[in-house]
Amino acid sequence: MDQRFAVSFLLGLLFAGCSSIAHPPTEAMQVKQMRVNGVDLVYVEEGKGETVVFVHATDGDWRDWEGLRPLVAEKYHFVSLSLRYHYPNAWADDGRNYSMTQHVEDVVAFIRALKAGKVYLVGNSYGGRLVAYVALKYPELLRSVVLGEPPGIIAPTSAEGKAALAALQRDSAKARAAAKAGDAKQAVILLWAAVLDDPDAFQKATPVQQQRWLDNANTLALSFADTGRALSVTCEQLGALKVPALVVTGEKSRANFRYGNEMLVSCLPKGTATAVVPNAPHNWFAANPAGAAKAILAFIAQH
Repeated sequence: MDQRFAVSFLLGLLFAGCSSIAHPPTEAMQVKQMRVNGVDLVYVEEGKGETVVFVHATDGDWRDWEGLRPLVAEKYHFVSLSLRYHYPNAWADDGRNYSMTQHVEDVVAFIRALKAGKVYLVGNSYGGRLVAYVALKYPELLRSVVLGEPPGIIAPTSAEGKAALAALQRDSAKARAAAKAGDAKQAVILLWAAVLDDPDAFQKATPVQQQRWLDNANTLALSFADTGRALSVTCEQLGALKVPALVVTGEKSRANFRYGNEMLVSCLPKGTATAVVPNAPHNWFAANPAGAAKAILAFIAQH
């Protein structure tokens, strides 16, 4: 760990106050940096015991899971990292290595470097898809995996599911176009309007959340460009998953995510756990941290 980085970064958080972080750093919380596959990744950790690693979504970073940190750290070793190119990591290049494949290998290398043994792995959306690939390819590293509404893992086959997915894709195309045109802020606004199925989603978010999204705005063009190179799996491969899985749905999530989760559960091994986070949309962990933590901790306690 680079001590100078840790000190300066923590000072930055403290001076920024509530505009940067929902739960101010505690004496137990540590902000660190780890060299992984040739780049430095920032992560935070707090608590003791078995390790739970959280992976953020598109347009996110380690702060996505701040609402869960104090709840999880009471019983476990909470770890949340920022993927390469995401805040506050420095860009080592022009973004040419932004891909799901690279992120998977980065998370795997990160878990190994933690030297914490097998971990519980949690992800939502893009992060949910990422942790699913880790679980399928590297099950020996995990105790269990939590899959929060992972898009693109397996497409719904029902007419309703296909229609819901097509509607999301139409709305997301607006964000893609803005990102391609170089308007990163507008891309963020349009992305969250699509994901949360609310044209005013960005305006309704707190200033803290808005700033977090904007801090990662420049990753959207990279994320959209990677769509064609994404990993893919079959229903049969999902059925052979070797680690226990929990599939999480937000009660108020856009229909495509619900249909996607239903298809995912139908493919995963019999007995796969499911949970619905009350009164929460796609970003269920931020909308209802207590409900999200309750579901995750109950599942982890069984494995």
